[in-house]
Amino acid sequence: MEGIARAMRRISEKIWGGRTPDGVLSKRFKIFVLLGIFLIGISKLLYLAGITFPNLELVIPTLVVIGSFSLYCGPSKFWRGVTRYFGVIALISVFLIDLGVWGLRPIWAFTWSGFIICWFLGMRNKLSMFDRFKKLLWRTTLTAAVAIIIFDIYTGVFGWSLVHGTGLAAAFLLQIPFTLRHLCSLVFVPPLVGLGKLMVKVKIPVSVAVAVRAQTGTHMRRVKGR
Repeated sequence: MEGIARAMRRISEKIWGGRTPDGVLSKRFKIFVLLGIFLIGISKLLYLAGITFPNLELVIPTLVVIGSFSLYCGPSKFWRGVTRYFGVIALISVFLIDLGVWGLRPIWAFTWSGFIICWFLGMRNKLSMFDRFKKLLWRTTLTAAVAIIIFDIYTGVFGWSLVHGTGLAAAFLLQIPFTLRHLCSLVFVPPLVGLGKLMVKVKIPVSVAVAVRAQTGTHMRRVKGR
């Protein structure tokens, strides 16, 4: 059992730790970005499996939350590219699943570009993980709510009207219940922000002042006592 526990600690240190605070942060930010890509990838699969109901999705909350932060993942050109183009890379799985399950549909032009718009909205925040949790939660939740409303108007009202010939007024009225359900996706924002805050909790070595005079005085008293 001790050997297993020791091995688990080594694996945890390998994944979660690092030699310097900067190295630890960059490694954790990489994990955060990869987790975002994974969550966006499985969002459609969860819906297909019947685990999430229509319009309850991880795509927009994840795009907004991760897009809202400036994440330094080290000097590597590869990781700079991953963080810079996170939205496009993460949405590739969504594009492929849509094409594989439902085939090529005209509405995808609005859906896919709508997701990109949501990602851009998140990127405008330029938040720091070191800010207070309440501030980060408020900003990301508000941005995600705005992104969902814009996405639904863009895809469900204008997109649906252009593709299917439905009147704008009728499309707007039909979209209202879907948007109300879609806003339930905001429930995923607090856990994502909380995970991000947890990842920046890095132990930093701090120098401690020592009372040299007190120690010297004690030493001198001992010498005199001799």
